[in-house]
Amino acid sequence: MQFPRWAIPAAAALTATGVLVTACGQEQGGAQRNSSAGLKQSPAAEAPAEEAGTPAASALEVASVGKLGKVVTDGEGRTLYRFDNDTARPPASTCADACAKAWPPMWAGQQDPQVKGVDEALVGKVRRPDGKWQVTLGGWPLYKYAKDQSPGDVKGQGVGGTWYASAPDGKKAGVKAATPPAQAEQEPNGDNAAGGRWAGWTTIKVRRDATLGMIVTDGKGRTMYRFDKDRPKVSNCSGDCRAKWPIVTFNGFKKLKVEGVDKALVSFIERKDGKPGECQLLINGWPMYYFAKDAKAGDTKGQAVQNVWWAVSPQGKKVTAKADAGGDDGYGGGY
Repeated sequence: MQFPRWAIPAAAALTATGVLVTACGQEQGGAQRNSSAGLKQSPAAEAPAEEAGTPAASALEVASVGKLGKVVTDGEGRTLYRFDNDTARPPASTCADACAKAWPPMWAGQQDPQVKGVDEALVGKVRRPDGKWQVTLGGWPLYKYAKDQSPGDVKGQGVGGTWYASAPDGKKAGVKAATPPAQAEQEPNGDNAAGGRWAGWTTIKVRRDATLGMIVTDGKGRTMYRFDKDRPKVSNCSGDCRAKWPIVTFNGFKKLKVEGVDKALVSFIERKDGKPGECQLLINGWPMYYFAKDAKAGDTKGQAVQNVWWAVSPQGKKVTAKADAGGDDGYGGGY
């Protein structure tokens, strides 16, 4: 049943300020900045025209829908959804082709959407694999559902166990958040993807190694390395090299915990060989990696492999002392 737009409850309108979420989860007011390049661009200059025949993303509003409570809608009252297979930190859309026909993306126009009842600081956009821009909320790309015919329809709720109406804060509407295990709340781990308070954080710490001295690790104690064949802000490790030396993922400055390293030394680059929006941590400009054969916290088996891979000091410099377990262990010499 249709109802007029004035019937959609919403808070007072907010004036959009152009706060956007970059591919690596960094928010900048009025312009996007890639920390790896130090470049600034105006959103209007970089955003292509929206999909042909698709109306501009003119508004984000809020409506109360049955048991779901408050959900986000477009300017016509159509429910907007988020997809569990996407990611928010960093923002990335995985719905394309036939999926995008069933779940049309909310395209980002050259002007920021007008918002009513939604925190404008949570609104951004992400470049899709096809090069077009899509509106995000709390980092999550937003979609409509083709089978929703009228304002207030929520036929997409729970489809496939992965599609949910978006709440005004970008979370799933009508879904209670699971209580994280107490152990998962104790310490941010960077790579803790199993749920819990610190899932999705990038954590940088420093520990004293008996042979190498002070070196950089993540929150789980995994050693980070740098590669002599890289250059500042440039990674030359991909393909088989990357499989043996996984990158340290950067998940945005809002989900960054640093202890023992000057935060001014921390930045990122966007990878070109991974999923869209995937970013790699830099310390003092150098890309950071793990060694796949480091099986537990404290391992430094990657130290001095082929004399090009090195643990990292808190200043981002390579530590050239050789660990007892280091050297060329026959794992491909860096590649």
